[in-house]
Amino acid sequence: MPAPLKARTDRSKPLAWIEIGSVAGREITLPSSVLRAANLNLMGSGQGSVTAAGILAELSSLVAEITSGAVAVDPLPMPLDRVERAWSTPTAPGRRIVLTP
Repeated sequence: MPAPLKARTDRSKPLAWIEIGSVAGREITLPSSVLRAANLNLMGSGQGSVTAAGILAELSSLVAEITSGAVAVDPLPMPLDRVERAWSTPTAPGRRIVLTP
């Protein structure tokens, strides 16, 4: 995080850093100087960072983007009765298991 912040020509311009997953680890170490040296906003993207109503409000536009091909998805369908197996099934990067009835 420090490197891209220091490389910005205008550190007062707002920058939203959105945490999407935990591939890099479950915790971060962040020098306090980073918070003082830039207009930085840290945000999460999981359940709890947005209300259920907010998520539902975006679903129709997300479905439209996926249907049009603007957003690519690569699901790995797995029957619901294999849910225990789903937890330990390895997937390729970008691929997600989707439980089906």
